Formats: sequence, structure tokens, C-alpha cells
Amino acid sequence: MELEALDLATTDSAAEPDGRLTALATLERALTTPELADRMELALWSPAPDTYRAAAVDGSVLFRRVEDGGRWRFDELEVTGRNPLADQATDRFLGLDAERQHRFPDRVDNSYPYAYDGIAQFFDGAHAPDLLATHTGAHSIHDNVGQHGSLGAVQGRAPLILSGCGVRPLGTLDRATRMVNIAPTLAALLGVEPHPAGVGPTGRRRVDALLARQDGDSEVDVLSGETPDHLVVFLLDGCNANLLADAVASGEAPNIAALAAGGTTFGHGVFASLPTATLANHTTALTGAHPGHSGVINHAWYDRERDTEVNLLSFEQMFHSSSHVDPSIETLFSAVARSRPGAYTSASFEFCDTGASFSTFALVRDGVTSGLPELDDVTHLTDDPGLRSDQYDFMSTVDHLSVTHTINAWRQVDGNPLPTLSWCSLSLTDEAAHEVGPHHPAARAAVRDSDARVGDVIAAIDAAGVRERTAVVVLADHGMEQSDPAVSSGWASELEATGVPHRDVGGGLIYLT
Repeated sequence: MELEALDLATTDSAAEPDGRLTALATLERALTTPELADRMELALWSPAPDTYRAAAVDGSVLFRRVEDGGRWRFDELEVTGRNPLADQATDRFLGLDAERQHRFPDRVDNSYPYAYDGIAQFFDGAHAPDLLATHTGAHSIHDNVGQHGSLGAVQGRAPLILSGCGVRPLGTLDRATRMVNIAPTLAALLGVEPHPAGVGPTGRRRVDALLARQDGDSEVDVLSGETPDHLVVFLLDGCNANLLADAVASGEAPNIAALAAGGTTFGHGVFASLPTATLANHTTALTGAHPGHSGVINHAWYDRERDTEVNLLSFEQMFHSSSHVDPSIETLFSAVARSRPGAYTSASFEFCDTGASFSTFALVRDGVTSGLPELDDVTHLTDDPGLRSDQYDFMSTVDHLSVTHTINAWRQVDGNPLPTLSWCSLSLTDEAAHEVGPHHPAARAAVRDSDARVGDVIAAIDAAGVRERTAVVVLADHGMEQSDPAVSSGWASELEATGVPHRDVGGGLIYLT
């Protein structure tokens, strides 16, 4: 199915099917010009069911998704020029030195792990845009030096370390995994029973699904078969995998280093689903469902049915993020409750908190929280004032409270049993790296501060006397790439000049209007 065969010129009305194709082809041409090549990496859209197009300035690929034994297979239909998705290696730019040496990588040097599946699942979403424009590694938006959201290796790669009871101590593996595999792996670790009506990635019945919708798979070879009594997960939001590995190796993150020394690290990282963004991948990590299936396709989108924009990073909407999770989707908290009736679970500063016995966000929703601590009460705050900013300090108070809530669960301050699952989300690593980039000393300071907070929770586990029966996992939700502040212009004027009515939401989700 060549692009020309889509009969793009049959009508100029975006309200009609062929008119839609004409409009999207027009937007694609506007985005893939040499003038925008420094900032716009890929224009992605679906011209027909189960058919997808990815276009760059120097080439394009049209590919099709085909069901094959309960899985998806992807067939290339047409390549014009260079296939922009041909390189899907997971080991590109491994190590902090290699990443620094390849800052602002050109599209021909980058790789796009799991790109075909990532693009296809995205356009399954009820709120998916008509076209997704992804930015280059160099593109700096919203005055952020650190960036993520695109398919490239550094923006997609997050760290993953598993340790403790039930985890085989395999050291560093020479491979990657995917964010969509996290919840199934943790469910298998905790001995969750298969869901009685579970479905797989194609939506068909999957008898081994541990969650209601399981797009991913359990990494069973890293599990020993022993079921821990407790699991603690630390999500270091937006933590660059190479930076964390370097801090572990240098001794600057001793608590995480100890976990890695006795456990298993995925050396190529864990790759986020498209878009490689916070809300989408927090939800994927906790459900085993891609953003296109979970109901949370990004942090912002346009709801066509309600004619309104959703922005889950706004203070008014953030604490209600979990209300957007599709009712057919099961969180890890709910799966644990299904398999272990009476189990206590905690979600500290976690967006996707459905089914948790305790949730920081539920306290806010119910109006029973006392607010954030004073900065003077925050522990593990870097003592170098030159590395701190107002946002660094603010997120430090957030993370201090997240850790306090996690420790309170372990100290059983509410009369609760010891947690079967504790999920502790920490945000400083994301905030600091956005502000100054992952290669700046402040991003490294954020890793040190976060490691110390991890140590506080581990000390609480030790005090409870159950360390030998506890598994601990450290991961991030996406990567973080150093951008070039000199490349900060967008593409709004170019799209406007096409005359195609559209709405651009969240910096690249483009909806025809």
C-alpha cells in the first residue's frame, strides 16, 4: 500500500475519510522539511486500520500490523528513501561517556527500540491524535534542558534493578526489557494468580495473563521461583539510566549500588512505551497495558467526545489521574488484592493508584492531607546551594513526604499490616534533569539525594525484621536526554500555513478539527 495508493487527492474536506488522508499528508509534508529537521524527528499517523506511517525529512516507512497467534507481527509495505525506523537496537549510547559524546544525535545515528509496536499501540487509544509529531534529541521545549517523549534510545531508556527475595542475582544482563513487562514481572514475582478473563496484546483471551489486560510478558528468567512476602518499588521519575549507572559505579548511590550488587540489572535498560512520558508510563508500569490501551495516553490530550482538553499535570487534575484509567484495566495493586485477600498495599505520590489500600493522592482527593513539609524539615537535601533552585527545593519536599508515607506504612502507624506492595514514586530526578539537563551536577545531586531516601525506606524494612522476605525494585518511567537550548523553535507557524484546521495538544499530539 504505497502512500499514493491512498487516493489522497479525492477530496479537500477533512470531515470525509479521503479528506482526512489529504489533510494528514499535507501536515506531514509541512513537518518533514529541511527547515524543521533540527527539531522535528518523526511524523506518525495511521492512514488505515492496522496500518501506520512514519516519515522524516530523509525517508518514510509504511507498515502494517497483523495478528499472529495472539501476538502482533509487523510487515513493511513501503519504504521511500531511508527507513527512519530501521534501526531498533537497544544498546545505542550505553554509558554516560558514550551519551555525552553523542549529544544531540542525528536521526541516522539514533535508534528507535520497539518502534513498530510502540507506534501501533499508541494509535489504538480512544484519545489518540490524528498525527503525532515527535521531537529530535536536540529540540528544547518549554525552556527545559532535559527532554523526553520521543522514541529515541536515550529518551526511551530507563534504569531497572531488581533485588532481594525471589530475584536471581544475575548481575548486569546484556539486554533490555520494556515498560509493559514491568507489571507482569512483578505480578509473577508476587505469585499473582492468572486473571480469569485476561486478554493479551491483540485483545484476545490470554490464559496466562496475570492482569486483566496484559500487553507485556513476565521476565521469568530473572525470578528464582520463591515468592517474597513483601515488594517495595522505587520509581525515580525521569532518571537517566546512564547517569544512575555511573553514580552507582562511582559510589555516589551506595544504597542502590548494594541492591544492584545482590540482584539483577537490565544493562540496556527498560524502554518506555510511546509517548515516553510520565503519566503514560507510570500507568503502563503498574498495569501491563500500553498507553494506547490503558486510557492514559499522555499527560495531556484532547477528548473529542467532550470537546475538552485534559492536562493531568495541572494541579486541579493531577490527583484525579487514576480516574482516566480504563475500567477494563487492572493495576498491580488490584491484582495483588485479587490474589491475596486482605493484603495491604501503599502508593506514595503515585498517579496510578487505583486499588491501593493507602494512597497519597487519595488523601488529597479526600481533603485529609496536611500538605507538604517545610523545607527545614527535609532530610537528604544537597548542601551545595549552587545546585539547588526553587523547583529543586519544592520537589525535595514532595519526595520527603513520599518517603515519609512509605515509611509510615512500614512502621504500621495506621494499624495496618506490613505492606505486601509498597510503591514509592520520587520526582526530584525528573525535575532537576528537566531544569538543567541530565549531564549537569544538579541532576547528579538529585540522584544522590534520592539514593539516600531509598536508604531510609530500606532501614525501615530492616527495622521491621523482614528484609530477607522482601524484594526491592528500582526503575524509572522514561529516560532523559540533554537538549540544545539553541534549538527551541517549534512548528506551529508551519502547520498554520497549511490551512488545515487542527489542534496541537501537549506539544505534538495533533488533532484535525
